[in-house]
Formats: sequence, structure tokens, C-alpha cells
Amino acid sequence: MSPKRAGLMTRFAGRRQSTRQDKGRLRGRRAILAGFIGLASAAALTAGISVASSSAWQHTPPPADGLGIQPGKIKHVWLIILENKAYDATFTGLNNNTYLWQTLPSQGALLTNYYGTGHSSLDNYVSLASGQAPEVDDQDDCPAYTAFSGSIDTTGSLSTNPNFGQFTSAAGPNAAPGTNGCVYPASVPTLFNQLDAAGLSWKGYAQDLDNPETPNTAAVHSAGVQYCGAPDSTVGPTDGSSTTYPNPSGADATDQYVAKHFPFPWFESILKSGDCDAAHIANLFSSTDGLYHDLQSEATTPAFSWISPNNCSDGHDAVCHGNNLSGGFSDPNTPNAPLNSTGGLHSADLFLQHVVPEIEASPAFKDGGLIDITFDEAYPPFTYSNDSFVNSKDEAPDAATSILDDSAGETLFGKGVNWEPTGPNTPLAKNAAGDELYPGPGFNEYLDRPSDCVAQTVPSQPASQCLLGAAGTVPAARTDAGATAAADSPTIIDPSVVATDEGRTVTGTGIPAGALVGQITDTPTVPATASDPGEVGFFTLVNAQGQALDTTAAVSGVTLGARTPATDPLYDATDATTGGGDTGSVLISPYIKPGTTSNVYYNHYSWLRTIEDLFQVAKASPGLDGAGHIGYAAQPGLAPFGPDVFTNPAG
Repeated sequence: MSPKRAGLMTRFAGRRQSTRQDKGRLRGRRAILAGFIGLASAAALTAGISVASSSAWQHTPPPADGLGIQPGKIKHVWLIILENKAYDATFTGLNNNTYLWQTLPSQGALLTNYYGTGHSSLDNYVSLASGQAPEVDDQDDCPAYTAFSGSIDTTGSLSTNPNFGQFTSAAGPNAAPGTNGCVYPASVPTLFNQLDAAGLSWKGYAQDLDNPETPNTAAVHSAGVQYCGAPDSTVGPTDGSSTTYPNPSGADATDQYVAKHFPFPWFESILKSGDCDAAHIANLFSSTDGLYHDLQSEATTPAFSWISPNNCSDGHDAVCHGNNLSGGFSDPNTPNAPLNSTGGLHSADLFLQHVVPEIEASPAFKDGGLIDITFDEAYPPFTYSNDSFVNSKDEAPDAATSILDDSAGETLFGKGVNWEPTGPNTPLAKNAAGDELYPGPGFNEYLDRPSDCVAQTVPSQPASQCLLGAAGTVPAARTDAGATAAADSPTIIDPSVVATDEGRTVTGTGIPAGALVGQITDTPTVPATASDPGEVGFFTLVNAQGQALDTTAAVSGVTLGARTPATDPLYDATDATTGGGDTGSVLISPYIKPGTTSNVYYNHYSWLRTIEDLFQVAKASPGLDGAGHIGYAAQPGLAPFGPDVFTNPAG
């Protein structure tokens, strides 16, 4: 996002949720990394730059998995994946989403330290499905539906090479968006290939799939590839907001499905497997092969069900392009309900209240079922407690208090850590001044980082330095020429305002002395057009005591004062956001005592390892470690969900 669009802080989460346009414009503000520096040769080629490594990769063999339930007990799993909410926005009562944060945890286990693996969306879906770490085009939600070129790293072994089994981009580490590709080749396995090998049924359900704007005649990137929910790469987003970003599919009034929230079209190992059929891919609310239809008997219920709500029902869009629960009230057993365009956690709650009870009432759930409701990433990626910007101090007392603490987390060898492997495509590196030069899997989302805080594209040049910490300078004053307000009004309409502008001084015609930027709100406009980027921003004019001030005359343009580190706690040059933030997760099963809470650190890789273990895929698919784990689910010592989650192992 450009300086006009930054992630709102969690305290604003009740007023505005993320939209697709937010993520699209976020990229312009981040360091767009052209060129690359090799993992092994970066230090030698670029003066003063050192590539980060982790001491957690040990030669010690991993202990036996600590799965909290005997494999085979869980016979059916439903994953419902929602969008873009941090733990404090979802499970604390901050928003009007009572069903998610109160009702569902009372039925099962609440994981308070469950983390996404990256930003923005697609990279998390890739991690869940395959254990592959984020890569730049995935983090950019795939600028074009093209093949991902490269090879799998098979150097050494799991115990000696942290990137063993990871697909490495031919364009090199941190190559610019659009130069890597998005669709993984058939050599990269997924959980669904493992389930196939084990003879277990699975199905991907997507709300609004096959609606008119997601045609089965979608263009593909290579011969022999099937549809499987792929975007139509011959056209841009149907809402007109962009012709190139994000991936070539967008939500509109009659079709709110987006391919970046569905993992199946991003792997040739699925696209070329013959699995892109009605037995494996379906519209969620189809009367002939949708979820409710399949739940009517255990025989028709897949062993594993992936459920992707549309861009409204998953909480992604604050104002939905179409109705809430589109297609969801055609079921005659569901009472009539009002439909509207209110999104965010409100629409997510409506969706869950509709779908979860249907699953819980099914024969399959009663016979060893497990429902998992989680999020792809946290938006923003921080958990706040009391002092919003004393980040994660209570959550991780053994770690440094910094933005880094809450961006990633997992449990290795019995110890919770605030990091995750970066992978070969988004490695970290620091210059001689200690400034972080690369964004890592977190893509530096929601950090006000200097535009020159990147490594040089020509290795022979001296290492660059971030403005803050190296030269001691701070973000400059900014004139927002488009800001307007009527006389005697406390509200300034300003399309350029972002959450981190709060507290800046405000000057200009009609602005009283001592004025500051107060509460900020960005409201999405629907539908977005090329001339209307999709948001109306405004802020309240306040004094130093936080009291509203009225303008003294009509306002046409304002100047915001310079930021300083003391007033901008998100301004950080020495850390990168190395993961997807703390989202939290809820699991419901007869094998879980209602009201269970776990504070163990888990992430998407932990989830994948758990599913592999529950279904004993190792018998047919040994994976990287011989125990059935692929990608970073095979990290030495990585903990799956343990007895802290499966607290009723007898069922």
C-alpha cells in the first residue's frame, strides 16, 4: 500500500476491516525488491550485509511427535478458513462477533497463540496446503497466473539444510514481484496428494465457485491443467479496481469467490491429478454436491473438507460487493434471514452460525469429527495488550519486546519461539548498521519502513542503510492536497490519511492552532472504480487533550507534521515482520473438552503436520522425514497439536 493506505490498528478493527484494495495498494509503500542476492553469497557479494540464520536448526534428531490423540481416532476434518483478523479483533469481544469469540470456544479449544506464516493471503494458503514458505509472488497475491519456475532444494538433509524440500525460485531470493510465478510444478506435493496416496477422500468447497464471473473456461498456464477454481487470467478484476492486481479474479455483486483464497489451482500436482472434478471441488452451497448435501450421510462426507467462504463471508471485505451468505439460504432447512452487504466479522459470524451447526449435526462429525476455524493471517499482525505498542511483552516474556515478537511463532523441541523459517525465496539480511534489508515472509506489512531500506540491486555497490537508525532522520511532513472540510466541522475528509498518522500536527487554512490528527477511519466505497480507488478516508481534528476541534473556515488541503520515532511506534528499521501474526484458532471435536484454552505456539506448519499425523499419511507418503511430513511441516522438532488441544482423548 502507498502512504495513502496503511493497515489500521486493532483499536480501529470494529470500525473497518481489510478490503482487497487495501492489500493491493499496500505494495507500493513497501520496498519493492528488484534483483536478488543469493543466500550463500550475499555476504561475500555485498559489503556489510549478512544473511540471517537460525540456531534452532540442530543436528539432534527430532523426538517422536507429541500428537495429543491416537492416530485414526479423528475420521473427518473440516477446515474453515477466514480472513485477515488479529487475535485481539476476534477473540476478545472487541467486535460484535459473539458466535466466534464466545460460542465456538465454549464448545471446544481456543488456541491463543496460533500464527499465520506470511502476508498477504495466497502465501498462507500455500503454506497450509504444502508446507512451502512464502515466496514473493505469493505474498503479492499473484500478479499473474503463471507457472512458478525453479527447483526443489535437496542439498544436504533436514538436519543440515533449513531449506531442504523447499521450492527455490529460479529468479533468486527476494526477486521482484511478477518475476517468480505462482503455480507450483507437479514436483511439489500437497496434503491432498498425500490423502490421495493414502486412499482418503477429500473435497474443497468454495462459496460462489462457478458463478458467472468464475468461468470453467478459465485460461491456464500450461497444457493439461484443469480448472479447479483457477482465475481467468485473460481479464482483470471484474470490479474495475485494477487490471493487474491482485490475481486475475475479483469479487463483485454476483460472484464473491476469489482464487487467492482457494489453494487448489496453485499446484500442478492437483491440477494435473484428475482431482479437479465434482468429487473434489464444489460450490459450497450446491444442492447436488455441496457441503449440506454431502453431510447427510457419513458415506458421502469426505475424510477432509476444506471450506473457503467467499470474500464477504470470510470477513475479508468490510463492505461486501454482494449479499451476505450468497447462496447460503437456499437450503429449505435454514430459516429466512436478512441479507445485506455488511462484512467483516459480522458476516463471518453469520456464515459460521449457518455452517458449523450443520456440520455438528452430521453423522460424520459425531463419529470422530474435528472442526477447525482459523484465519489466514492477522490484520494487523500484532497482538496488543493494555499499552497497544508494548508489543507481545505479556505474550512472550522470554523474548525481546518488539514488533518481531508477534509476527511469527511455533513450538520447536518443546520450546515456543517467536520465529519461523524464512525459506529460500524471502530470506532476511541486515546491513552493517543492523538495519533489516529484506521484508521476510511477513513482507514488512504494516511497518512504516524507509523506502531505501533495501539491499542494493548491484552487489558491487556499498550496502544501503535505512534512513532511521543510520542517518537518524524521520518521515517528513506531508501535504494532503485532497483534504477537505466544511467550516465549523471537526471532520476532515482526507483520502491520504492512514492509521499511523494519528497524533501528527495539522496546519492549513481553516485549521485552528494546536490541531492534531485524532481518530482515523477509512471507509471502503462499493463498487470501486478506476477513478475511485475504493476508500474514503477521514479523521477527527483534536487538541492535545484529545478534544474535538472545529475548523474556522472551509478547508482545502492540509499539512501533516513530521513523524518521529517517539510518536510512531510502527516505524522500525531493524526488524522485519517474519510471519503472519497471531490470529488464534478454534477447534471443536468429541476429543476436545469444551472450554479448553491453549497458549502453546502453533502455526500453519503445525496444522499441516497435525493433519498428516491424524490421517497417518506416512503409510503411503513418507514425506521429507519418513514420517509423512512435507515442506516445513517436516521441521525437526516441530510440534503438532498436542494434549493441550486434544484434552479428551477417549472421545
